[in-house]
Amino acid sequence: MALLSAMAVVLIYVIAVRTHLGQRIDDVAFARRSAVTAATTRRTDRLLGTVTHASLFVFGGAVVLVALARRRVFLAVAAGVAMSGAVLTTEVLKLHVLHRPVYTDIGGVSSNSYPSGHATIGMALALGVVMVAPVRLRRIAVVLAAFTSTAFGTAVLSSGWHRPSDTIGASFVALAWFSAASAVVAEHDRRARSDAEARPDPPASRILLALAATAVFGLLMFVLWRSVGTNGLRTVVYAAPYVAAVIGIDIVGLAVVGTYYVVERTAGSRYDDIAGGVKNAPPA
Repeated sequence: MALLSAMAVVLIYVIAVRTHLGQRIDDVAFARRSAVTAATTRRTDRLLGTVTHASLFVFGGAVVLVALARRRVFLAVAAGVAMSGAVLTTEVLKLHVLHRPVYTDIGGVSSNSYPSGHATIGMALALGVVMVAPVRLRRIAVVLAAFTSTAFGTAVLSSGWHRPSDTIGASFVALAWFSAASAVVAEHDRRARSDAEARPDPPASRILLALAATAVFGLLMFVLWRSVGTNGLRTVVYAAPYVAAVIGIDIVGLAVVGTYYVVERTAGSRYDDIAGGVKNAPPA
């Protein structure tokens, strides 16, 4: 899955950025949006700016805390590496590796914006939640991850920060890193199977879980305070190409989260999966 995701990042870049037709389709969806007032755009920009600067540390730290609360140090390290690696990969690709050809009949920003750093952060945090969630809460984690990833993906297009392909490519960057990290965790857990059989699954630390919940709740309240003023969020009028692009971004986001959930579930790489299977296994 990591290899297929990396190939998807390259393929989307070749089609959407390196070809004339790809750029034209991308920019049609990007240009066909119009905010009712400039205040709406500024408010959305503040929302994205606040989430971007704070979320990777607060939400990312909360994800690591959940893994540590479950006494899964290796899982915590793997989740942290996957989140950081996805964001760093996106920044290196966007700023130093990939190039956007300039076609005179296509408007918009000429500099390369593929893949989106904001969308990568959103998807990395979403997959991080799925990765560290206990088995009994994994389905709830998938729902939260789906909301998070699609919200980030559509927000960067709504504010005019990125084109549709930038968001879709970012989703696959995150999926590549988390698939690779899950493979490493699965191999580590298989090697530790004998230890898991020898001792029961340790209880989660309620203190660390409370700290993670407090951090997430506090950041959400701060983001809400920054983005919603006295007049509230205003409506935005969009054209059909934009709506089609948003639907496409949401479908890809849901597919990436769902695919990662299936990969995690199939791998059976969780400590509590192993311990629970051993404790509940029928006699030979």
